[in-house]
Amino acid sequence: MDDLFEDICMEYLISDDVSSDDILLMYPYKLHNEKILRDNIVNMKNIIKEYINESEQYRKCMDIIPKLIWDSQRMSMQNEADKHQRNADKIAEQINDGINPYAWFVKKNFDRYVDDIHYKADYLVYLDRI
Repeated sequence: MDDLFEDICMEYLISDDVSSDDILLMYPYKLHNEKILRDNIVNMKNIIKEYINESEQYRKCMDIIPKLIWDSQRMSMQNEADKHQRNADKIAEQINDGINPYAWFVKKNFDRYVDDIHYKADYLVYLDRI
């Protein structure tokens, strides 16, 4: 991911939700004026929190499974995890619609200096080639 930090744009996702997490967007500077990307960012901003929530719920379910005793509990929790993964996959398709060969990725707990500027956010949403 270190090579991602060359000639990039960084912007914080501004939300009306007071209790919302800090989300930082990062994408290549060379694409900053591309209409397809600008339109995609508008769409992605509207649903990225749903994607993060579904991904977090999936992770929580998967973390619980090894702690369960009964197979019926494990199967039930696995089914719940699978549901959240399917939801996250559907949202990811919407988020990445029309931007191939790029896709948005999420990294939790971003705290780093980029071009001598300190950025800290609960989530970094970055655009990279797939």
